[in-house]
Amino acid sequence: MVYPSAAAGRWIPASQLNAMQPLYVEKSADQSITSSTVNVNDNALLVPVEANAKYIVNGMLLYSAHSSADIRMGWTGPSDATFEWIIHAQTTATGGVASNGVVVDRQVIGNSAFPLGGFGAENSTFMTAPLWGRLVTSTTAGTLQLNWAQQTSNATASIMRAGSWLMLTRVA
Repeated sequence: MVYPSAAAGRWIPASQLNAMQPLYVEKSADQSITSSTVNVNDNALLVPVEANAKYIVNGMLLYSAHSSADIRMGWTGPSDATFEWIIHAQTTATGGVASNGVVVDRQVIGNSAFPLGGFGAENSTFMTAPLWGRLVTSTTAGTLQLNWAQQTSNATASIMRAGSWLMLTRVA
């Protein structure tokens, strides 16, 4: 079924036209976390969502992290929402050495410890992590928001980079 549906010859109100537009957010500045494993809400990667809706979610996280610190991430959203997602990312380091593997794993909203691997003994290498998912809300509207921290506390900052983006397309 096409969302939103409109009958032939009928006037389409502005609210339906607006609902057909993808919701897009992009970080305009870097955000750093140093010496902390407590997830914090990302200051830009958040999108308001409606109740009783389904969204296809995709995006690209750009980040940098020391290979001994890495990054861990998760999502918050409306209390009764389900969000199943996967991400394609550098695996975390073993003994301070980054691997060449990738992680593709089904995750759900509320899990705040999914690791993204850093690279090298500094935080200047830009890493990319494309993501995809499906968000289903129930009776509560709210905000889908990325949260993240260092996987292992380290004095070298882990950075979620400007240019990271999310796009939600409502499909039902």
